[in-house]
Amino acid sequence: MVFASLIVVGVSTLIQVRRLGFIGAAATLPMFTAAFAIPFCITAVQDGGPATLTTLLLLAAVAQIAISRWLFILRRVVTPTVGGTVMMILSITLASVVFDLLDDATQVTPDEASLTALVTMIVAAALTLRRSPLLRFWGPIAGIIVGCLVAGALGIFDTSRVTESAWIGLPAEYPGLGLDFGLEFWTLVPAFLFLGVIISIQANGASISMQRVAWREDRAVDFRQVQGAVAGGGASNLLAAIGGTVPNASNPGIIAFTQITGVASRRLGYSIGFFFILLAFLPKVSGLLSSIPGPVMTGYLIMVTGTLFVDGARTVIQNEQNNEKIAVAGVCFWIGAAFQFKLFALPDLGPVLNAMLASGITTGGLAAVVMILYLEFTNPRRVRFQSQLHIDALPELNAFIARFADSRGWDSAMKDRLSAVAEETLLTLAPLDLEGLLAEPDDDEDDEGKEERQLIVLASSDGPVADLEFIGEATTRTWRTGCASSSSTTRRRWWSRTSRCGCCATTPPRSATSSTTTPTSSRSRWSLPRLGELKRRAAACAVSAASPYHRP
Repeated sequence: MVFASLIVVGVSTLIQVRRLGFIGAAATLPMFTAAFAIPFCITAVQDGGPATLTTLLLLAAVAQIAISRWLFILRRVVTPTVGGTVMMILSITLASVVFDLLDDATQVTPDEASLTALVTMIVAAALTLRRSPLLRFWGPIAGIIVGCLVAGALGIFDTSRVTESAWIGLPAEYPGLGLDFGLEFWTLVPAFLFLGVIISIQANGASISMQRVAWREDRAVDFRQVQGAVAGGGASNLLAAIGGTVPNASNPGIIAFTQITGVASRRLGYSIGFFFILLAFLPKVSGLLSSIPGPVMTGYLIMVTGTLFVDGARTVIQNEQNNEKIAVAGVCFWIGAAFQFKLFALPDLGPVLNAMLASGITTGGLAAVVMILYLEFTNPRRVRFQSQLHIDALPELNAFIARFADSRGWDSAMKDRLSAVAEETLLTLAPLDLEGLLAEPDDDEDDEGKEERQLIVLASSDGPVADLEFIGEATTRTWRTGCASSSSTTRRRWWSRTSRCGCCATTPPRSATSSTTTPTSSRSRWSLPRLGELKRRAAACAVSAASPYHRP
């Protein structure tokens, strides 16, 4: 299993670095074995066996790829509230597994096992809680190393697997790939679907964060790379299912590493991927990893459990400014905890429903989805605006914003703030073609070079807060001209941007647009004073788009 895990991690990292079609982030985004997925895998193996685990992992991987392809549609359901709630419930589920592992170890050597777990946890926590990103990055690894040294000194570290393993070799046998659609599979389907949601949300956040720290200058976030990162996670878990290993997730430690070192080259990603593949063919490394004592893993997983709960709560609080949705997270967390620890008795609903309701992740996650859908259907309906993605669409956009503000009964001050945000966002999404503006009107370009871009604006409100979402689609033709021949290729680009405005202050939008620009032959006949004004406004827009959110 260790051999397959290392191979899958290495290949998955290479897929994220080297984009294949719509799969891959095209950035240094290493993958790692997701510790929070361990309870899912243990439950699947205990209830149904390896074939059930393989089938469930395949389903979760397909769900991740589907989320990446229809992220724009599913984002209304796959929200930070749902993902954060499931992560918090997952932390208490993982805690029960962790302490069962420690209980098994203490039955044989109670004093040594407890001391080893305590030392591992203290070292990992002491380094992780420091402000230095470098110490936080190496804290868990240092805790495991120190824990293994303590376990060896106390005589509970069995090194026979390491000493008996060869230096170079291959596994003696392949466990085989089987599928099982029995009762255990259907009872665990919701839990593994939520696992796919969690991994997708983590990939989404890791891709956005990596794009923000990977460039020396401020750039807009490329939504295509975000989709590719989510799809790359799905492809990684397809490989994990085939290899019979624990699912993989994006490694957030690369963000801190990039900030510290300033190294974000994809060559680093290639090196990491090939390094893990090389380790897979060293049986001594596999033997060392599989020989880590249970108390050491217990101390490490205690840190993972606490961090997972905090990450889930932070996901909800930082991404949801709606008090109702924050309340949904709190209520659903306790619903999941109540079902997980069987705090009340339920009537007999049949073997399938009884098994499903025994999982706190399933009950809490489904409750969160139902409540989010209820809020979506009961909130005021969104209104839609569509036009060409060009600066000339500004008057129509302002008229749309005015109608939207009037329909909500807002005053002129709020209307002006919304118009300012909409204008700023349009200038960011539709960068000026300065060469085209300065060229003579009589100069004609080949129609083959034109870029047809569409802008969609979705406006909604939640009390005194307005949500303006800008979505763009473009069909771009790039060409290469020669003496007597030319060739063109066509590609589609998507980007999205959301701005929020309160009735008492304007929230400067953070750009989430595509950073790719291509030549375009569209011309606008503006005077040079008008051109200078637009240049100044575009520069001011770029500065504001790179600034943090501000709320009063």
